[in-house]
Amino acid sequence: MGISDKTKLIIIPSGKPKIWDKFPDLGPVKASEAYTGTFHHLSKAYAEQFAESYLILSPKYGFLRPDDVVAGTYDVRFTMKGTSENTIQLAELKQMWQELQINPTEQIPMLGGKKFRGLLSSITDNKQTFDFPLTGSSGIGVMQQKLKQVIETGIPLNSTK
Repeated sequence: MGISDKTKLIIIPSGKPKIWDKFPDLGPVKASEAYTGTFHHLSKAYAEQFAESYLILSPKYGFLRPDDVVAGTYDVRFTMKGTSENTIQLAELKQMWQELQINPTEQIPMLGGKKFRGLLSSITDNKQTFDFPLTGSSGIGVMQQKLKQVIETGIPLNSTK
């Protein structure tokens, strides 16, 4: 797989376990170091191997580049029932997406579950095509197994809309 074969961009979810769970007095850190869960680590490893760059989708901060700074821990989730007071608002996510200036004809892989499908469609007003290569996995354990396998073999996940 040559450099030119890499996907331009992959979106990965942030995850609940964070570095402050182990180091509560640690100050702000780069987004690439903030999230410590197994699924996040596997997603990040996949993105680093198969994409030119990646974004972390956080329910508090929205789209984070790996070098963006996360101030400290938080416990916020994206839910189907709307947003809680600390969850980033849809209008803000839409604004962030526009500022990223991603080519609307580019298909963007998202390494996450089906809950992200509707969210990303709403953020982009269905003007961006997303690929969910982990679709069909029966749970996070299966998703983690798939990611481990493709990282080891060097063969990227198949496209699945």
